[in-house]
Amino acid sequence: MSKNIGEPIGIFLGVKSTTFEYLASIIAPYQLDYSPTMGNFIIIDNIEEYIVARIMDYVPQGEMTSYWGQKWLSEVALTPEVIGQDIKTRKISYSVKIKLLGRLSKDLKEFIPGIKKIPHLTSKVIKPNSEIVKIICNKALKEMEEGIEIGQYWTDESINIHFDMHSLVGKRTFIFARAGYGKSNLMKILASNWKEEFGSLIIFDPEGEYSITDKKGRPGIMDQIPALLITNRIGVRDYLDNNVYDKLKFDFRDFHPRFIVPIIVSESKYEFVFFNKLMSLNKIQWRDLVDYLYENRYNSEYEQIADKMGIRYEKPVDVTPILNNIIPPMDQLHDPDSKLFPIIEQAVERNSIIIIDISLLDSHNALNLSSMIISKFFRKNQREFTTGKEDLKRITFVVEEAQSVIGGSTNVSRFVELAKEGRKYQLGGIFITQQPGSISMDILSQGDNFFVFHLLSKDDLKALKKANAHFSNDILTQVLSEPIPGKSYMWTSHQPFVIPLKIKNFEDIVKPHKAKELQSTHDILMTILRDIIDLDQVEQGIINKFLDVISGNNLNLEDRKVIFEDEIKKQLTINTFNLLNKDEIKFLEQRNCLAKNKETHKPYALSYNYLGELYQKTLIFLSNKNDEHNRKSDNVNSNEELSLKPLESKQEVDIKSDPNKGMYVDDLIFIWETEKAAKFGREEDDVGLWIPKAAISGLWTTDKKPQKIFLKFIPDNFSWVLD
Repeated sequence: MSKNIGEPIGIFLGVKSTTFEYLASIIAPYQLDYSPTMGNFIIIDNIEEYIVARIMDYVPQGEMTSYWGQKWLSEVALTPEVIGQDIKTRKISYSVKIKLLGRLSKDLKEFIPGIKKIPHLTSKVIKPNSEIVKIICNKALKEMEEGIEIGQYWTDESINIHFDMHSLVGKRTFIFARAGYGKSNLMKILASNWKEEFGSLIIFDPEGEYSITDKKGRPGIMDQIPALLITNRIGVRDYLDNNVYDKLKFDFRDFHPRFIVPIIVSESKYEFVFFNKLMSLNKIQWRDLVDYLYENRYNSEYEQIADKMGIRYEKPVDVTPILNNIIPPMDQLHDPDSKLFPIIEQAVERNSIIIIDISLLDSHNALNLSSMIISKFFRKNQREFTTGKEDLKRITFVVEEAQSVIGGSTNVSRFVELAKEGRKYQLGGIFITQQPGSISMDILSQGDNFFVFHLLSKDDLKALKKANAHFSNDILTQVLSEPIPGKSYMWTSHQPFVIPLKIKNFEDIVKPHKAKELQSTHDILMTILRDIIDLDQVEQGIINKFLDVISGNNLNLEDRKVIFEDEIKKQLTINTFNLLNKDEIKFLEQRNCLAKNKETHKPYALSYNYLGELYQKTLIFLSNKNDEHNRKSDNVNSNEELSLKPLESKQEVDIKSDPNKGMYVDDLIFIWETEKAAKFGREEDDVGLWIPKAAISGLWTTDKKPQKIFLKFIPDNFSWVLD
């Protein structure tokens, strides 16, 4: 039987006494075509079963290691060829230290962790062939066999290693590596294989490296899978067009002061009087205070602050701490027009991937924002759990530089809650760091999944061993001494021993610069915005005037890059403002959405910030209009949708050309549309022109005003017909 599973290499000597591990030794004679390899599997024939072991260490023994043997070797060291193979075979052997991992049934169908019967002295020791190694890996990782292919077994790349993505949901996962050794690559692999059934994945990205192709041409997660990116980096929205929300701020007024104040105010100030005053505010008082401070900042009047807080004002010190502790985070994180949290909440409801690019925030504000998001969902799931709800929203958070938030001396309460209690509430965490030794031991020891790449610090290695005994000295020696990018040592709670593997290279799987095309076909953000933004009549009027300016300047609304060029952006804000009536100006002035002359303080244009918001709302407005027309046309027989009059009633269409934008038809007035086509007319006669939507480049307005329709191609039977 042993010949079928591998080649004999020695005999079993016995188990050595040790703590927490089954350690043993074997004797292996010298063989020309075999030498013991650290980390390799061996098999011991134990009559009714095979014992699977891993080589931990080995030392030569025999006559050659004696005093006289070493003396002779020193004499022939410069002419090693005189040491014949027969001498080596007779005089050299190896004492090999092994770790017993478990049992493999004789029929090779079952792997059982642990040891039941100790093999006899002189039991045959076998080097398993590739097929048996594959069986050992697959049987030991049986719980993972339905998972994704995450890499290859390190010593035999023909053996694929799988990882079950369900193991991340509601669990604590740790990724440890020095910079450049593969932690970001692994995270991209995991994220790009995320499915809706796993819940939502929220990635806090401190380096701006996960979302799209970077300057070095390395692809991002959005090049492979639909995701929502939240960022304040300039230019990303123009590059991507879809699924980018570029307001990395939130509305302080959306939260009760008892929730938000402990996050934006330093924990060291919790005992101060001002902190307790803020915590005692009701939501209406908090909202009024935020509005007042946002508008007046440090010019705020002390009496007004005290009045809005419902406290007595006697001296400046009563309110100056309020200014000094609320305005700085407000400047960085507050935006009354932001929809950040409603967007994130809706994305979580849709089990989406959310990448939050915090690379341009300073560390303090990045921490505050991350804490707000984690705390929001932790409290929500905790509340629902305590009221008996079982179907909680599953969310997995990805936290980089984890040592700074769950470290032994740098704990941040919201992250510690996530790491310690999140599992109970269906909240998981993937904690990534270069310094595992800095993570609190009571958190590290509760890890469900470990991916360990090259590390340098012995303190980090000791901490890892203390937290997870599966990372024994032989494994940690390799972690320290093998600086190989991509080589990882994986352990999950479903497997009995650590597996060394080469993680797949994300750059070999995903092509760069595919995000724009991919995200345009899966517009998560637009769907969310249509659900959460309710346009009132005044703002609809502003949108229509904005569309008039767009049309009057022959601009394509879909061409965001052109619209937000400096000179065009300037003209759009001024020209749109000039069309507004008094009510519309008042509406925008109350929301601080107008640009004002520095000398006269009179408004003269829309603010650039509001232009971005107006543009987004205009797209939503047109999208809703299109849906409304689709609903009205549902009762039309599909066979009659594109019916044409007899040939003699047709008229040729005057197709014009723009050197920059291509072909277009001018002076078209929208009539109605179906699922596949839109119908347009002319002012001067009763004719109609059906244009397949697939042929239209850009958006069209539905306000019964003449407009240009740009074409991707000329459809078949493209003619005016009598209506």
